Amino acid sequence: MLFQKEKVKVLAHHTGRLAAFPAEHLLLSVQGSRGALHMGWHDTGQAEPDDGLGYRSILYLGETPLIQILGSGCPTCESLLAAGYGLPGDCNALQAVRAALGQPYAGLADAVARVRPILGLLQPGIYTLSYSGYYPTDGDGRFFWDIPEAPTPYKATAEYYNTENYGVLPCFPCFLYPAQGAGTYDPRRVAHYRRRLQAGEDIPPVLAYSLWGYMGVLLDGHHRACACALEGKTVPALTISRPGRIWHEQVPYLLWPDGEEVPASSLTPTQQALLAHPAGKKHPGTPPPMEPCIHFRRAWEPAYRKAARQFPTCTDVGALALYPGIGLDADGLRLLAMDDDYEAPGLAAQLLRYAARQPGADAKGLAMAFIAPGYPAVLRQSAFAVLDQIKGDPEIDDLMISVLVNCERKDDPIYRIADRHWE
Repeated sequence: MLFQKEKVKVLAHHTGRLAAFPAEHLLLSVQGSRGALHMGWHDTGQAEPDDGLGYRSILYLGETPLIQILGSGCPTCESLLAAGYGLPGDCNALQAVRAALGQPYAGLADAVARVRPILGLLQPGIYTLSYSGYYPTDGDGRFFWDIPEAPTPYKATAEYYNTENYGVLPCFPCFLYPAQGAGTYDPRRVAHYRRRLQAGEDIPPVLAYSLWGYMGVLLDGHHRACACALEGKTVPALTISRPGRIWHEQVPYLLWPDGEEVPASSLTPTQQALLAHPAGKKHPGTPPPMEPCIHFRRAWEPAYRKAARQFPTCTDVGALALYPGIGLDADGLRLLAMDDDYEAPGLAAQLLRYAARQPGADAKGLAMAFIAPGYPAVLRQSAFAVLDQIKGDPEIDDLMISVLVNCERKDDPIYRIADRHWE
């Protein structure tokens, strides 16, 4: 037995109510675990840093940093991510989980036993284990494993603030950051999973650890995520996270990822005590340098970059969750942009670009529906940006020439799009 002391108990089951994040969740208590997989906190020593990034946190597996985060602690502010040192190849817990998830099993409750070796590495506490779909990108249109070499801001690390309705868009982890070096990439394994997907077979879920916002750290399943990217499919995933908390009249409640509440009073006193366990622990001394890890470097095939463009960004995902009944066609986008019940032209413009990127989409026809001056400026600008990507079309060329001839303001964003159309 890898671990004999931890006690894992399923406390509650929940099916998510957000259409954009179809998910099933279990609430778990984990006692007596080792704490090897944990978030370590480092104070940068800057009480009021000029850039607002005053806190350094690192996801550790033992003494190995898997991912490094530099953030301000503000939930709607982006954080900087940098690669760690890669997953240890001799991690018995991950090897055991990989083997267990590769065998047939019956649902999420059965999956708890399969991921138990990883649960035994967590700090004691209350967790959720979720089954949902991820997109094999970073949340901003890039292939998930194609990470920059320097600390980089990621929009998916933040809850997206919608300035049109002064609220935060719904949020659940659905984008990936790699924890495995690119040197481990094996095209034969990707081809194996692609054949299974093409044959209509289910592939084992990947395993992710919820970071912040829309971002999850991929602990196992990098090649499965690659296969899903090339096949244009979402990635089946099991996600480990800590439930949020909210207080009503000083009474604590736990939050499921979709916002539904669980009274903390429904837990036993022992389980309630686990709520006091911190999500991470402060590490003494100097943190490791935020330097690029050379083993994450690779010249990824163009097919991966092309495949990533068809998936939604984190803003797309938030908008789809906020307006699940809106169709991604001209009528739906017009309703979102101009109807009194919605009036979110910025999100309509965002979803127009997303809809136009989909395989088989009539991008030209969709964009041409919103070029008239009567539409909101932000929506018209998105429509022209979509048309700008279509070269050699006489009708679009004539439209761009008409803009150049008739537009009175050369600083107009649409004029600028038309002016560079032939570059």
